[in-house]
Amino acid sequence: MIRILFILGCIVFAAGGNLLLKSGMGQMGSVTETHLPLAHYALQTLLKPQILVGVVLYILSFVMWLSLLSMMDISVVYPIFVSAAFLIVMAGSVVWFGEHVNLVRVLGTLVVAAGIFLVSVSK
Repeated sequence: MIRILFILGCIVFAAGGNLLLKSGMGQMGSVTETHLPLAHYALQTLLKPQILVGVVLYILSFVMWLSLLSMMDISVVYPIFVSAAFLIVMAGSVVWFGEHVNLVRVLGTLVVAAGIFLVSVSK
């Protein structure tokens, strides 16, 4: 049970962190489009609430990931982690950022979901 909780936490924190980082960077704009010095841009970026929370979630995910590596085979947990985080980020990008998902992406997502199922039942 603890393994499942760590996997879920790791996935949710990593995906949530990525979505918050995207949100924060969307508000900052591209570094190539700003007239700020790079150091000033970097400091402003790091002080954005979405960026700070995103980094904290990423760190929590990393700590849980290290714990998972001590408990499980990486050949099992890594595909589950990457695939599930991919699915959550894709769904979040559509819901929160209005990104377009075409048929090829949907089919690819279904293949990933099938892979998650196969990996999870392989042991």
